[in-house]
Amino acid sequence: MTTTVEVATVPSTDTPGTCIYLHHDKRSYIFGQVAEGTQRAFGSRKIHMGGTEHVFLSGSIGWNQMGGLIGYLLSVGGAIDAAKEHTVTENVKRKEKGQKLLKPAIHGGIGVHGGDNLCHILAACRPVIFRQPISVRPHEFREDPRSIDPAKTEPDWADDAVRVWKVPAKRARSTSPPKRRHEEISNGNGGQSQGQTSKRRSEISDPEVAGMIVERIMFSGSLNNRSVLLPRKIRDLKPTDKAVIIDRKTMRVYRGPFASDDVELSNPDLTAWVFPDPGDNAGDGKNEDVLAINHFPLPKTAYGDTSMSYIVKCHDRRGKFNAVVAKEHGVQPRDFKLLTAGQSVEGKDGKVVTPDMVLGERQPGKGIIIADIASPDFLESFLERPEWESPEMMEHICVMYWILGSDLTSDARIKKFIEKRPHIKHIFCSQDTCPNMITHPGAAEIQTKLRRIDPERFPLPKFDNTIKHPALPAGSPIEFGRSGKKFQLMPRLTFDDQAMAPFPDLLGAAKSVDEELITLAEEAKAEATNAEFLARVEETEKDIPNRDAEIIPLGTGSSVPSKHRNVSATLIRVPGIGNYLLDCGEGTLGQIRRAFDAEETADVLRNLKCIVISHVHADHHMGTASLIKAWYEQSIRDGTSTTLAISCIGRYRSMLEELSQVEDLGFHRLRFPSCPFPNGKDRDMTTAEDLGEENFGLASIKRIPVPHCWRSYGTQLELTSGLRIAYSGDCRPSSAFAQGCKGAHLLVHECTFGDDKQDHAKAKKHSTMAEALSVAREMEARRTLLTHFSQRYSKADSLKRDRVHGEEHSVLLAFDLMRVKLGDFQKAACYVPAVQKLMEKLAD
Repeated sequence: MTTTVEVATVPSTDTPGTCIYLHHDKRSYIFGQVAEGTQRAFGSRKIHMGGTEHVFLSGSIGWNQMGGLIGYLLSVGGAIDAAKEHTVTENVKRKEKGQKLLKPAIHGGIGVHGGDNLCHILAACRPVIFRQPISVRPHEFREDPRSIDPAKTEPDWADDAVRVWKVPAKRARSTSPPKRRHEEISNGNGGQSQGQTSKRRSEISDPEVAGMIVERIMFSGSLNNRSVLLPRKIRDLKPTDKAVIIDRKTMRVYRGPFASDDVELSNPDLTAWVFPDPGDNAGDGKNEDVLAINHFPLPKTAYGDTSMSYIVKCHDRRGKFNAVVAKEHGVQPRDFKLLTAGQSVEGKDGKVVTPDMVLGERQPGKGIIIADIASPDFLESFLERPEWESPEMMEHICVMYWILGSDLTSDARIKKFIEKRPHIKHIFCSQDTCPNMITHPGAAEIQTKLRRIDPERFPLPKFDNTIKHPALPAGSPIEFGRSGKKFQLMPRLTFDDQAMAPFPDLLGAAKSVDEELITLAEEAKAEATNAEFLARVEETEKDIPNRDAEIIPLGTGSSVPSKHRNVSATLIRVPGIGNYLLDCGEGTLGQIRRAFDAEETADVLRNLKCIVISHVHADHHMGTASLIKAWYEQSIRDGTSTTLAISCIGRYRSMLEELSQVEDLGFHRLRFPSCPFPNGKDRDMTTAEDLGEENFGLASIKRIPVPHCWRSYGTQLELTSGLRIAYSGDCRPSSAFAQGCKGAHLLVHECTFGDDKQDHAKAKKHSTMAEALSVAREMEARRTLLTHFSQRYSKADSLKRDRVHGEEHSVLLAFDLMRVKLGDFQKAACYVPAVQKLMEKLAD
C-alpha cells in the first residue's frame, strides 16, 4: 500500500494557512491548518476531499487555524450525500435491468483533533450549522503524558494506517495575549461593559457540552436529526443519557447522581435536558416542551495558551513475500495469503513453515513532523519537548514541515535545532518563504482575458511570485514550501518535485484572446467613449447620487467555492461616506487582498462601515469573523476606536460573541442595529434615530423577509447622501421586496439559475435570471447587478441575457473581482457582447 504526503496549501492571500494532505490507500488525513480558502484550493488543485477521515489541527486554535474547517466538513458531507443519492438512482436502473445492486458506501465520519477550544469554536457555529449528513467526532487534546513521563512513547492516537503523537507547546507566561484596551470598550449596544472585560477569564471551559452539541446536533450524520434537547426529570435520568442542566443561564453537563445509584437525590424534580441519539428524529418538537440548542450560551471560555504540533508515522510493514522460497518449502499457493497475514502453514513432509521463513526484512514505518510555531512565545516550550531527544520517536522521520510565523524562519534557535538533525528534510512554510502566487489559475486566466476586453472593469489580481527570504546555501537541509510539493512516504521514499503547482501563465492567457474578440472590444470602446453617448448618460443619471460609488463583486458563486467563483460577497465603496459589504462568504478577506494592494486593502478595511448578513446559509457568512478581525487590527494600527455595524439576526450575533471568547475579534467594537439587544426582538426597520451619532453613513436599514430559508431577508441600505442600495440575499422573486425598495438606485439580486432551470429554482427557493429581472422592473431599480450564480455556470457561458429595450444599459452580470462604478453601468454594458462571446469561446 502506498502512502503519499502533499503540501495542499501554503501561506498566501487566498490560503492564509499551511495544510498537509496525507493519503493512504484506505483513507486520507489532513494535518496543519484548515484556514479559509482550503476547500477552494483543494478544488482548484483537484485534491479529493471525500476520503478524508481525520483532521489534525495544528497551532493555537482560533479562526486563523480553522476558519475553513466548517466549509471543508460541509463539502465532504455534500460529497457523501451525493454518493448516496447516486447509489439509489443507479440501483433503480440496475433493478429494472435485473443487475446486481450496488452496496451503499458507508463513510465512518470525520475525527477532528486539536488543542484548547476546538469544541467551543465548532459548537459556537450551531446557529448556522445543524443536521448535516456527516458525523464529526471532535477530540480536544487536554493531556500531555510525556510531560509527566518522557519515556512514554506509545502513540496518542492510531488506526491501522498511521500513528500520531501530539506535541503541545505552551505560550510563555510573560507574553500572553494582550488584554483589550478597556478605554475603548463601550457600553453601547453590541458592546461589553468595562467591568465584564477588565477581568480576564483564567479558565478554558470543559469541552464536553460543546462536544455533545457538535456530535449529536450539528454533525450527527442524519439530515433528519432534531436540533433540540428533550426534557427529563433528574429522577428519570439514566447514567447513559447525555444531559445538561441550566445553571445561571448556561448549559452544564449533568454527571450525576442518578436514581439507579441508590442514593437520595437532592433535586429529583429538576429538569435536565437530554441530547437525542444520533439519527433520532422521533417527533417534530413543535408540540413538546423541548429546548432549542441555541436558547442558552455555551460555558464561557478563555484564550488558549497551547500550540499543537504532531509526529506522524506509518506502521511497520512486513517484508516482501518470496514465492520461490515458499514453493521450495512445499507451501501450496492457496496458503500464500496466510503467510503474508502472519500465520504459519504446513509445507512438504508436514513441516511447519513460519512467516519469517518466506518474508524479507520488515520495513520500518517512516514518518513526518508538523511543527506549528506562530510566534516566539511558543518556541522555547517547543524546543524543550522531550520527543526531540527520544531516539525511538525520532527514528525514521524523513520530513519536518515548519509552519512558522513572521521572522521565525531566521531564528537562531530553529537553525540550531535543524543543524543537529541534518538527515531530515526541513520544509519551511511561512509568508517569508512562500510566494504569494495565484492559487486559482483558472479564475485568474479568465480575469486576464476579460481585462483584454475591458481593462477599466477587470484589473489583474494582485500576486507576487518572488520569495522574501534570502536564498539558501547549497546543500542546506532546508527547503521552501510550495503547493503541490509531494513525496511518497511508503513503501519507498521518493520525492516528486515535478508535482509542484506552476506559476500561472497570465501573459499567455492575455495573448490567447483572438482577433474577433479584440475587434468587438474596440467597437465597445468606441461606443462607450462616444460624445453623444456620454452626454445621454449624464442626462439620464444626473439625479443618481454617488455615481462614483464602486461595486466590487468579491464572490459571485453559490453553495460552495469553485475554482472560477468564490462564494457570496459584494463590496460597495462610496467615496466620502464609507464601505459596505453585502454578505461575507468564506475567503472574502482573501478576495479583497487579491483585488487591492496592501495600501488600498488597508483603506478598504479602515473605511468599512457595515456588513449585511442576509441569512444563515454558510456560503454567505463564513468569512465574517476573519474580516472583522482584520478590520479591528487595522483600527489598532491606525490608533482609532471606530465601530462597525453588523446587520444580522440575534443568533448570528451570539455566534460572533462566543467566537470572540477564544480570540479577540474586536467584538466590543461591533454594533448590531438590527438586533440591538442580546435577548430582545430583532427589528426590521432601523431609523436614523436608532443609529444615533454612530450612523455608519446610514440614514436607515430596512429588512424585508423573503422566501428562502428561515429568517432570510432582503435588505435596503439608505445612505445619508440619499443613495439607496437594495440587496436580495437568496430568495424566490419577492414582490414585497420589490415594493419595499421601490426606486432603489442599485439592486444587487441573486440569479442562481438560468431560465431553463425554473424547476430547480423553485425547489431550491432561488431565482432565475428572468425572475430577477422581473423584480428589478417592479422595483424600478435604476441599476441592477445580477450575482450568486450556480457553480454549474462556471464560466457564465450559459447565463446569456437578451438585450431588452430600456434595460440593456442598466443590468450587468457580476464576475469575481470586477470593478464597476454606479455611474459607469451604461459604459460597461457596451462591452457585454464581447464578454458574452468570450464566455462562449471558453466553453467550447
